[in-house]
Amino acid sequence: YVPIDRGSFVDVRTLAGALLTGSFSLARLSKLLKVPTQKLETHGHGKPLTDDYVRYAVQDVQATWECYLHLSGLFGNYDLSTHANQIYSEASLGKAYLKQMGVKPWRKLQPEFPPKLLGYIMSTYYGGRSEIHIRRVVKQVVYCDFVSMYPTVCTLMGLWRYVTAMGVEPLDATEAARVLLESVTLEDLQNPTFWPRLTTIVRLKPDSTLLPVRAAYGDDNTKTIGLNYLTSPVSLWYTLADLIASKLLTGNVPEIEEAIAFDAGTPQAGLKAILINGNPAFRVDPNTDDFYRSLIDLRREVKARMDNLPEKDPSRVDLDQEQNALKIAANATSYGIFVEVNVNEVEKLRTMLCEGPSGIPFEVKTRNIEEPGRYFHPVLATLITGAARLMLALVERLIADEGLEWVMCDTDSMSIGRPEGIPEKEFLRRAKGICSWFDGLNPYRTKGPILKIEDVNFEIGTKGKFQPVYCFAVSAKRYALFNIDPDGSPVLRKASAHGLGHLRAPYTDKNPSATMPEPRMEIHKIGVELWQHDLWHSIVSAALEGHPDQVDLRFHPALEHAAMSRYAATTPELLRWFDVFNRNLPYERQVRPFGFLVSLFAQSGARLPSQQHEPSEDRRKKVKPVQPVAPFTDDPAIAAKTAFDRNEREEVSGDMLKSYRQVLAQYHMHPEMKFLNGDYTDKGTLQRRHVRAATLHHIGKEANKWEQQFYVGSDEDAELNYGAAPEQAEKALDRLRRQVEQLGLRTVAKSAGLSERHLGGVLRGERRPSNQLFFKYMKSC
Repeated sequence: YVPIDRGSFVDVRTLAGALLTGSFSLARLSKLLKVPTQKLETHGHGKPLTDDYVRYAVQDVQATWECYLHLSGLFGNYDLSTHANQIYSEASLGKAYLKQMGVKPWRKLQPEFPPKLLGYIMSTYYGGRSEIHIRRVVKQVVYCDFVSMYPTVCTLMGLWRYVTAMGVEPLDATEAARVLLESVTLEDLQNPTFWPRLTTIVRLKPDSTLLPVRAAYGDDNTKTIGLNYLTSPVSLWYTLADLIASKLLTGNVPEIEEAIAFDAGTPQAGLKAILINGNPAFRVDPNTDDFYRSLIDLRREVKARMDNLPEKDPSRVDLDQEQNALKIAANATSYGIFVEVNVNEVEKLRTMLCEGPSGIPFEVKTRNIEEPGRYFHPVLATLITGAARLMLALVERLIADEGLEWVMCDTDSMSIGRPEGIPEKEFLRRAKGICSWFDGLNPYRTKGPILKIEDVNFEIGTKGKFQPVYCFAVSAKRYALFNIDPDGSPVLRKASAHGLGHLRAPYTDKNPSATMPEPRMEIHKIGVELWQHDLWHSIVSAALEGHPDQVDLRFHPALEHAAMSRYAATTPELLRWFDVFNRNLPYERQVRPFGFLVSLFAQSGARLPSQQHEPSEDRRKKVKPVQPVAPFTDDPAIAAKTAFDRNEREEVSGDMLKSYRQVLAQYHMHPEMKFLNGDYTDKGTLQRRHVRAATLHHIGKEANKWEQQFYVGSDEDAELNYGAAPEQAEKALDRLRRQVEQLGLRTVAKSAGLSERHLGGVLRGERRPSNQLFFKYMKSC
């Protein structure tokens, strides 16, 4: 008997993204790898076959094969036992490195770790901090970011010993945490020996305490995380780092009720050294080396060699690939894999126990079963991100101490703003002083700044020659950095594509705008596509001209076409959207598994023909918004003609679709609702909210179905919301009943935007109170 070798499937684009960091089209990848066969252009698909089209298709296959061979060679250099078909992302590489070293997963070593304690730990997890402070105002800044933020805090706290330990031991640290929080100073935090003391989570009852708060801040019930003043009727868990940050920024010492420190257990046996990227010079022994420190040390050495070579030296390519491999290994093993949770949908509702900050589990019924990833270790995930938020809080405190401003921050970066009245030379001196404050925290062999002044602060093509750079920030992750030409026009240096990446490019460099200036830098170094560069140029130009609310979006005729997103039928659910379209069509013309789709955008208030004349008895029935999709095409006109609603399977006419200009009309005014004065037309310095918690809702993985929502819009049903714990819900209902007794049912219902019938049914126990009810009620108080 000879077993059949069925081979394996390797997605070249996915493998390239993991090995080279980024998103690659075949054209870009084949050009980057300099393979002999480059991708050809075509004038469209789905037309009668021609010799040219067959040649194009054959060359696509050959270019893909050559790219695969090149990437396979790169991956072979890693000398990992994991096969390339198991590499789906940089995180997959990180897990492969840990597996190669023989690191055993924490969940297998401590399978009996108390679920109650897991609930405490997971409730402290908030991820990276991303905010703006000065909104829709042009400000001169010094833009800086931390060098390898997550590997750096891992090294400072000594977390590698936790990765390689047999487990973690929880210890009562209440008194020690109280003493530390009361006495901690800026000078303590400047000492590297202080940071290993931060491996602690704490419980407190927030009372106007500055803390990360995950909440629905806007009227659309969209969830986000803001650093706000929080008052809660129940106790909550946070990292000790978060409480230190609160003290630094407010001067107030939060009152700790309980603290749990985590001690690393005995080291695992059988760990073995590996060669990063297969290079004998990059040998790391997990028994004796701090993996994170070693990787960054090696990367710095490679970058130093690369920077000493002329720009056109061919050796730079190999060195760049080496430093990139080291960067990936450091980043992929220092955060994301420790909080990986995979959601599996099952057909029937299951009863599960939900753990949270209260320590009292309660039953929930759900079809979404959350399974921890292989190296899931929430202690590490929350300690790492808590320490990173503390780093940003330190920068914010130092900025205030120097009499400067901060404009925006994003996970590991901060824009230091120049206030009116401070000379530019003095501003730069103070900003440099803030960055140098962190030099003593550098844990690496090569000393130097870990809060680095980025290249965007210097003239294009120079090293070290300052040029004033300005920031225009709209909301979290939506900003642009630019210089100003002598004629007053902006020169973009860095811009965000956040909120734009789901849209198909309305035009490319093949048919650029006739009115927009060419980018002064390579477009990928700015961080956006050409059309996104032009959009930001228009936004910034309007701000410089004194009318930031009115942005001219007529810079290209393609913006009048129907706006489109591309999406793939990667699941049976998505393929079912096309059941009506596929009916009675020959197979070759159907939308098939993994076929590309087009998602379009309906006009506000658009109604399908079946929604125009509803029976009177159905007036209270909620009308679903029109959600148009179409078979894949690059032509917006064809998409508009073949569009239909994915819910009702009815045809959607072209006049019901939004153009690019309409979709982008308010991009430059996107609200930052986690602040008090961050609404559409607001601008200037934002003020933090005081959040008064009514009920605490327990949620699951926030990124569930993120890809689907990214392309076709948000979907509340995709959120894993397990609701409030029974005792919390009952307390909230008691407050609601007392409010009704004082003011009357009609007044409370009207204030909350609810029907008297619905609210009365809830209070009588005839209806189950929804998350939206509590949200609306508390907003009205």
